[in-house]
Formats: sequence, C-alpha cells, structure tokens
Amino acid sequence: MDLGLLVLFLLTGFLLGFFQENNRILSRLARLVVHIGLLVLIAAMGARIGADPDIISDLGRIGLQSFGLALGGIVGSVICLYLFSLSVEVLVEQQGQEDSEVSRTSGDEGGLRLTGIILLVVTAGGLSGWLFLPETALTPLTSLTAYSLMVLFVGVGIDIGQKRSIFRQIRELGWRIIAIPLLVALGSIIGTVIAGTLLGLLRNESAALGAGFGWYSLSAVLLTDLHSVELGSMAFLTNIMREMLALITIPVIAPLLGSITAIAPGGATTMDVTLPLLKKVGGEEVVIPAFINGVVLTALVPLLVPFLLAL
Repeated sequence: MDLGLLVLFLLTGFLLGFFQENNRILSRLARLVVHIGLLVLIAAMGARIGADPDIISDLGRIGLQSFGLALGGIVGSVICLYLFSLSVEVLVEQQGQEDSEVSRTSGDEGGLRLTGIILLVVTAGGLSGWLFLPETALTPLTSLTAYSLMVLFVGVGIDIGQKRSIFRQIRELGWRIIAIPLLVALGSIIGTVIAGTLLGLLRNESAALGAGFGWYSLSAVLLTDLHSVELGSMAFLTNIMREMLALITIPVIAPLLGSITAIAPGGATTMDVTLPLLKKVGGEEVVIPAFINGVVLTALVPLLVPFLLAL
C-alpha cells in the first residue's frame, strides 16, 4: 500500500480526534475500530503465514533471527537513553489530575489480556491457513489486509489526536521529554541494523523491523503488506519478543541505570502494557515521560516502517 495513502488516513483520523477531543462516542468508536481492525488484520496475517509453505518450513530460523533483532533493539535503545541521562538531568513536573488521567489509560491487565488475545488470534489464523486454506487464498487475504489497514489507521489517528493534554505537556516539559522517544527510536533502529547485519539481513529490512518499537500488530501487518509474509512474520515475532523482554529487563535496568533509562526497552508499549511496571520500579516521576514516549513512538511506527523499508 502507498505510504502517502497511509499517511492520509492517519492524518484524517488525527484531525478528527484533535478537534473532537471530548467526544466520548467518537473515542469509544475509535477504540472499537482499532480493536476489531487489529484482530481482523492479525487473523488475516496468521492465515497468510499458515497458507505459505515457505514460511512454515522456515519458521525456526525466523524465530531465532527475531530474538536477535529484539535483543539488539533493546540494547541499542538502552545505550542511547543511558548516555542521554548521564549528560542531561531530566526534570519532570506532574499534576495529580494529569497523573490520574495517564494511570486510567494504562492498566497492565488490559494490555496483557489484549496481548494474549492477539496471540490466540494469530495462532488460530495460522492454523486455519495451514490446515484449510490453499495458496490461492493469499490474494484475497492481501486485499483484506489493505482495506482493514485503511480503517485501522483512521482509528489510530483519532485515538492519538484526542490525547491533546499530552501535547500540552510536551510544550511544558520541553525538548528533554521529546528527546527520550527520539533516542529510543534511534537506538532501536541502530541496534536492529547491527543485529540484522550479523544475522545476514539487509539493512533497510532490519531498520524497518526495529522501527516497530514493540508494536507487533501494526508493524507486522505493514511489512506483510508492503514487503512479504516472511518479513511480516519476523516483525510480529521480533516486536512481541521485545515486549516480553521488556517486562523482564525493566525491573533490572531501573535500579542499575536509572528510571529514565528503564523506559527504553518498552518502546511503544510504555503508554500501556509496561507503564504500570515502570511506575512501580521507577516512581511517579517516570510516568509522564514514559507515557509520552509511548505516544510518540506509536505515532512514528506507521511513518518510519514504510520509509525505512524503501531506503
């Protein structure tokens, strides 16, 4: 799918959400569209994986490469953010109302439940494709993916656009808060490119995989649609492994390298799944930077993945 078309749908949703900040009906509709859209996309992606005999026969290699890429992305982002934390003291001011708003949107149980549902859906889709669908089903599944992406991007744009309070906090906290997601993004991409080179992957493909930032569903669907089922499969495994590794490494990194550095492994998940854990191990002062980090990286995924893949 054309990058310009994806940006157009994302921007349309963003503008709609931005100018309808307090529209609860629109907010609920956007979340419903995103959830249903993700499940449809993930199921279609799983079916495409299962229906492709070349992917099935090479799943072990893809899994090993994905683990290496996930580890490389985490190491790269941790190094970049740690060096930043040494040279610049990050000060965070929070208001009780803003903290409560962020906490209400985080909920690790909901995020982990969604992760489990997505794993079940992609497994069911993969088994269906493997057991029941012929290779000729790949073409209609590709079309389903493309149309679902259009709807999903509008929903994602609305969800980001309605978080206007986050943009106000960005202005208040200054460039240091914006530097956090940018450095996490830079470190993730550099780390995966290095790991990918060692694993025999092309640099542009490795960079695009690293730009998923832990958002396994969207990055996987994008790369499946824009490149191949194999690269989409690798994106899914790479980013879901990053999320799992983040849950393991954050409690270790926080006391050793600082709470700000502990934001790095989570990537885009620091606005939902890993935020409660960061708050527990890093304290109240890490909540706003972590949430903003997740929002910014989430917005960058649909832009950077196609751009880096085209290099």
